[in-house]
Amino acid sequence: MANKKTDAPAWVQELQSKYVAGVSHAFILHFNVADYVVPGASMRTYLAKLMAGRKIVAFYNRSDGITFALPSMRDEFVKLLDLQKPANPALAALAAAQGNQDQELPKAPSAALPLLARLLKMGKPDDKLAAVMIEHAETIVPSADIAMMSPEDRTLLVLVEQLGRDPEIMRSGNPVILLTANLTDLHQTIRAASSKFEAIRAPLPDQAARLEFIRQYREKNDKTTWKPTPEQLANATAGLSLIHIEDIFLRAEQEGSLTWDLVRERKQDIIASEFGEVLEVFDPHFGFEMIGGLEHVKKFFQRCVINPIRKNQLGLVPMGVLMTGPAGTGKTAMAEAVAKEAGINCVILNPARIFGKYVGDTERNLDRALYAILAMAPVLVFIDEIDQSVSRGASGDSGVSNRFFKRLMEFMSDTSHRGKVIFLAASNRPDLMDPALRRPGRFDKKIPFLIPDEAERESIFAVMAHKYELAIKTVPAECVQKADGWTGAEIELATVKSLEAVEYDGMLPEDALIYAVNNMRPSTADIEYMTLLALQECNERDLLPKKYQAEFDNKADLKKRIDQMAPAATRGKRDL
Repeated sequence: MANKKTDAPAWVQELQSKYVAGVSHAFILHFNVADYVVPGASMRTYLAKLMAGRKIVAFYNRSDGITFALPSMRDEFVKLLDLQKPANPALAALAAAQGNQDQELPKAPSAALPLLARLLKMGKPDDKLAAVMIEHAETIVPSADIAMMSPEDRTLLVLVEQLGRDPEIMRSGNPVILLTANLTDLHQTIRAASSKFEAIRAPLPDQAARLEFIRQYREKNDKTTWKPTPEQLANATAGLSLIHIEDIFLRAEQEGSLTWDLVRERKQDIIASEFGEVLEVFDPHFGFEMIGGLEHVKKFFQRCVINPIRKNQLGLVPMGVLMTGPAGTGKTAMAEAVAKEAGINCVILNPARIFGKYVGDTERNLDRALYAILAMAPVLVFIDEIDQSVSRGASGDSGVSNRFFKRLMEFMSDTSHRGKVIFLAASNRPDLMDPALRRPGRFDKKIPFLIPDEAERESIFAVMAHKYELAIKTVPAECVQKADGWTGAEIELATVKSLEAVEYDGMLPEDALIYAVNNMRPSTADIEYMTLLALQECNERDLLPKKYQAEFDNKADLKKRIDQMAPAATRGKRDL
């Protein structure tokens, strides 16, 4: 295994460089190991070519037992290990009569792995004797409590661990690679640094890899009509493996054309089946045109997120944006609109989906979610009600919440993700968030969503009338005045109520809207308190509307008002 191919995938170059530098001879390849590495070459095929200079390239899994890159390698294996005389002559004779010599080699890991360990100990580095790949390694050394493992499983655990630390194998220079889809599915002993196994993630293909695959496939299969261009398709398939993209092509060939509807439908189905239990992926349906008011917020996102992404000025993009303010002020809708305006992928990260009931489930799910997020870059990650959904947790959950919190914090503060993964979070109680979560470097910008003023209320009424096809010519002034202090969500509800009056009572649209507004009582609790919290959390003056900017400098007065209102706000929440 030489470090020569600079055009090889990054993870291959990492494996080669670590092997050549003597960092390790034992590796764990994880995540996207069931995909094509390059067009037309599966992981097994690619690894066989990568190890082509070795006399024996062996693969093992529970189903197939020990197999080889070339048939001749089996004979060499049998000769080196002196296996010409099988332990069971009757079985050997039966296998020979059936023309299946492979049956002489054991399938059970307790018998097969010791043979592979013997092979790995043979020879010297210059001999380039052997390489061993163990597929579906999680079925051999699964993540489990040692006390609950059978004696055979414990033996296998020790045996696999020794593949990484055995001095004879180290001296031989024969590489061994474990393959698994989820790193956390492997026993923690194997994942530990003391095992000497180097974990390397095989990621989902990036935009360049997808585009190359798409172009090569297009050249060989030009009978299908394509609506998207290869470049558009490469962008649209972010988060999919090459095998998934091939699946789209095969369905398109069956239907005779590759359409945007087919791409969207298959992408949603594929991601739902692969990551649906840990992520919700959706296509934004509207942009800023469906957001009434909030002009200062739109301006901020246009300036700091949308334009830099479009111009590839990633250094200008904040690591994360925390949207604060009373419920119903448009935080969730804004996240979708920003994703639409920027033209990037959008996912919802809901920690409730990630926490599992079995040991290791939470860590496994979080890793899958974060790897999928990286593969979809550039991507907007939305976390709703973050003050309730992300915390360090308390005693009693065996430290799962703390580990989840720490891993997520590490990911969010990784500056290599700047401009590629943008976290947007919503909270009406930022005071309940962990200080480590709120700090710059995770949420660089904290922008308030406040109760709309008169002009903003008129804009929201107009947008909602358009959204629900309420045929008003102008927004009645009475509605705008009566809705003073209302949130956008309450204005939307009034618009929906007016549709009932038009449909069932025969009212004219303007009259129906006036009726609906006068018929409603605002229900959002603690608006003033949440507004003060949002103003207190804001970390830049120009993120505030002008009429609120004086509040930015008067922190002492703001804190005093919050402290005075806190008891009443707490009672209000209990009464609800």
